Amino acid sequence: YKVTLKVEAEDAAPLIKQLDEILETYKGASIKRDPKLSRFNVTTPYEEEIDDQGNLTGYYLFKFKQKARIQTHDGRSIDMKIAIVDASRTPTDAQIGGGSEVKIAATVIPYAMSSNKAFGLALRPQAVQIINLVSPMNGNVVSMFDDEDGFKAEEKAPVTDSFTSNEMDTAADF
Repeated sequence: YKVTLKVEAEDAAPLIKQLDEILETYKGASIKRDPKLSRFNVTTPYEEEIDDQGNLTGYYLFKFKQKARIQTHDGRSIDMKIAIVDASRTPTDAQIGGGSEVKIAATVIPYAMSSNKAFGLALRPQAVQIINLVSPMNGNVVSMFDDEDGFKAEEKAPVTDSFTSNEMDTAADF
């Protein structure tokens, strides 16, 4: 599972402060245990959004990722489930597409990775609340065709051209 959450800079500021404090606390404790780690760089799970012309957009992008299945140290395989609920907190199995407005509850996991000599934070989604749903591929493919005479399927939910982005927009809850 992975999602990039797009948050306005003003709304992102308290979350960024909280994440930076977690990372600095972890980094300080790690360096105290092993002074060689002081040479490690810091990578954050967020970045400022930049448009195609190289200008800042006023948004931050937060990256959340969770493997669907993990292997434990003792060899067991565990399926990781993420709770998905609608706006009124009713569980759903809806497929979430880019451009959806969501809230994400996540676990923050600090790490020190020797392979790239960096400290960082992993944001692991635990639950997602869908505020406004955009279904995946909801018109992106269909809009490539013109209406033609011929076969007509039975009426289904209308298809719209609202799928416009690979980002999910909203604020995050921790």
